[in-house]
Amino acid sequence: MLGNKQVNWLVIVFFAVIIAVVFRQIHTSMMEQGIATGGPYDNAAAYPRAIAIIIGMLVMFQAAVNWFKRRPVSPETDLTLEQAYRPMALLGIFALYLGLLGVLGYHLTTTPMIIALLLVCGARPSLHIVVTALLIAFALAYFFEAHLKVVLPGGIYGLNIPW
Repeated sequence: MLGNKQVNWLVIVFFAVIIAVVFRQIHTSMMEQGIATGGPYDNAAAYPRAIAIIIGMLVMFQAAVNWFKRRPVSPETDLTLEQAYRPMALLGIFALYLGLLGVLGYHLTTTPMIIALLLVCGARPSLHIVVTALLIAFALAYFFEAHLKVVLPGGIYGLNIPW
């Protein structure tokens, strides 16, 4: 079993790895494609870089809090398998989503991913979560494609909506 302190440090390491992967992608494949140069409006790397920097600052703040905290606010308890289920399931859903995104495309993967996230977080299966997931997926697609001019992955079927 892991204590709260170890879990906190594992989360910090996890986010540090995510930040490293983002910057590696920016400085390798995005540079090779020529989409990581230029100003913030014509630079595809600007948004991921900004988000990675913000997450990095928050991770450093949390690491400082963990490092300088003298005594625990609550008694140290072990993390049980039941407590680890939800975060691990959410991480698994997100990993599966990222793995299938290039193959099936945005429109075939995003709605099921949102439904799965809602179910894991405690929503009861109903028509409401399906409608909510569809609205979120299409609203995000509209925002990114129509306003930001980002082409979302179409997958093997080439599904894209001409906004």
